[in-house]
This record gives sequence, C-alpha cells and structure tokens, in this order.
Amino acid sequence: MKWDVYTGKQWWKAALIAFGVVIGIVSLFYTETFLKELRAEEERKIVLWAKAVEAVFLSEDDSNLAFYSQIIQDNKTIPVILVNDADEIIAHRNLDVPESNPERYLKRKLEEFKESGQVLENPYLDGKTNYLYYKGSSLLTKLRLYPLLLLGVISIYMLISYMAFSNARRSEQNKVWTGMAKETAHQIGTPLSAMLGWVAYLKDKYPQEEAFGEMERDVNRLTAITERFSKIGSQPELTHTALTNTIENSLDYLVNRLGKNVTFTANIASDLQAQHNPQLISWVLENLITNATDALEGKGEIEVEARLNGTDIFIFVKDSGKGIPSNIQRSIFKPGYSTKSRGWGLGLSLAKRIVDEYHSGSISLVDSQLNQGSTFKITLPSIL
Repeated sequence: MKWDVYTGKQWWKAALIAFGVVIGIVSLFYTETFLKELRAEEERKIVLWAKAVEAVFLSEDDSNLAFYSQIIQDNKTIPVILVNDADEIIAHRNLDVPESNPERYLKRKLEEFKESGQVLENPYLDGKTNYLYYKGSSLLTKLRLYPLLLLGVISIYMLISYMAFSNARRSEQNKVWTGMAKETAHQIGTPLSAMLGWVAYLKDKYPQEEAFGEMERDVNRLTAITERFSKIGSQPELTHTALTNTIENSLDYLVNRLGKNVTFTANIASDLQAQHNPQLISWVLENLITNATDALEGKGEIEVEARLNGTDIFIFVKDSGKGIPSNIQRSIFKPGYSTKSRGWGLGLSLAKRIVDEYHSGSISLVDSQLNQGSTFKITLPSIL
C-alpha cells in the first residue's frame, strides 16, 4: 500500500517534535560540555590573576612587576573581587565602578558575588587565605543563552513549516472537494432538467394524480441541492430573512421521509432573525438530520431545538442513536473522513465550512455517548 503524506499528519507532527527535541538535547549537551571547559579555564585565569595581584603587593623588587602587571591587565572579561580574611576588598577587576561613592558600589557587588556562590580560596604566606569572588564573563553568559536562542529559532521554524504544510494540505483538499462538488452539480443538472420536464408533462396529463405532486417536490429539492453544490467555493449571498422560516421549511420536507419508526420532535422559537443564506443553512440542517437518521438505524428519536441565547442563536440536533466513539470525535469534521463504507466524508466538513466561514458561526459535537445518542450544536449570530 502506497503511503500518503497527507494522511500521515500525526506522523509528521510527531517527527517534527522529535526532530526539535533531538536538536535541543544535542545542543544543550554540547554547549554545557563546552561551558564546563570554559568555566575551568576562567577559574584558572582568576587564580593566576589573584596570584599576580599578591605578587605585586608582596614583591620586594621591581624585576617581575611588568610580568605580573601584564597578567593583571590581560583579564578583560571576568568580573572579580579579591578580599582578605577580614572581608576587606584588596583588588577588583572589570567592574564599572562609579566615581561617586565607589566603596558602597563595591560592597554591593561583593554581596551579589557572594550570593552567586562562585568563590575560590587562595592560600598564601603564613597560612593566610584570600578569597576570590567572581561572576562568569560576558562570553560565558552569551554561550549559556545560545542553546536557548537556537531552540527558539528551531521551534519557530518548525511551527512555520507545520502551519505552511497544514495550510497547503487544507487548500489542496478544498480545491479537490470544490471541484468534485461543482462537477457533480454539472453532471446532475442535465438529467434533472429532463426530469422536471417529464414531471410537468405527467401533471398536465394526469392532474388528479397526487403522486406527481410529490415527485415534483422531490425534483425541486434535487434542483436546490444541485444549486448548493454548484455554489461551493463561491462566496454565498447572505440575506436578512427569518431563520425560523428557513428551519421550519427544511424540517417540513424531511419529517415525512424519516421512516415510520422514527419519532421527530421540533421546538423552534418564533421570530429568530439572522443574516444567512437559506439554501446553505437548510443543507447543514438536512445533513445533520440525515446523519442522525443513519445513526438510529431505523428506530429512535430525533429532536431539533432552536432558541435565542443572548446575541446568538443556538440550534441543537439530538438523536438517540448509536453515538460516536470518543477516539474519532475530533476527526468527524475533517474533509474526507467518514465512518460509512460508501461515504465521501464531505457532509460535516462542508457543514462546518458553511457555518464557520460563511456565517461567522460555529458547529460542534457537544455530547455523544455510545448507544445513547449524539447532540450537535450550531451557533449563529442573531440580528436583534
């Protein structure tokens, strides 16, 4: 079986995360190893600096002063404070000491260095000990931040890559479904026109036959469905019409076609007003009710409720059918996903697009229990 990159979305997601984690761990490990070596080198330089300072203070001749002074001057990056046993500051290096009240500044810095815990003992003459308090150099600080910065850049890159891949995948799927819908509408249109003509002929020839009236109603419904499919991919026209009428007209057609063992209940609030496209909203309702009927498997209850809730209109479609397993509930609105052997996986995907994108609303599965039923909820903005 050929592997499909589009169906491997979860695999790609896991691969991207694993790739980022591996890079992060390797970067952190390598950087920390390098930082340990650099810290050891800095400690060696600090000790050498302290010994040079002491040598300058204790030197009885000037023969090596130039050498020691050069060692002292070579430390240009490591902030350090040298104190004696009495905690008196002997020397310091690489600190921005202000001209006013330098003693107070140095004491404050000494306390900061003590809190950092970085100290070296430096024994010298007569068993005395000096203490070297220091902080990491600016280079050490930058290197410590480097892996975090690298991880941030990699994370942003992976996020952008993932979003680009997802958008390209979604765009391609939308084009495929739109093309299929338009082609289906085109193919159905020709025989449907002929059927309309034959129904009109039969009604004229046999005016007393009621069945032809029902046939005409069904053919008109097919015509409306064809028009809906032909409009997929185009921006629909929204009109300020009564949503109550749209819902009731959709239910009137479906209620007599649900089956004798299906109990249908409708509780539709009066005068619900919303900016909407009646054909598309009807299609969404019919899709949900058809799915509910399939879930009942010939016997059960369906309830449709529509009511105003603040500035929104809530439409609930409930059934007492077999329910939707929890492990697939997040996938039911994805294009191409279907639990039916002959399903295209278009219904709920297109319903979500119609409600979310075209009507600035939302559609969701609010509850589903195995062998107890499911409840879908449509939210549309109301015109008060």
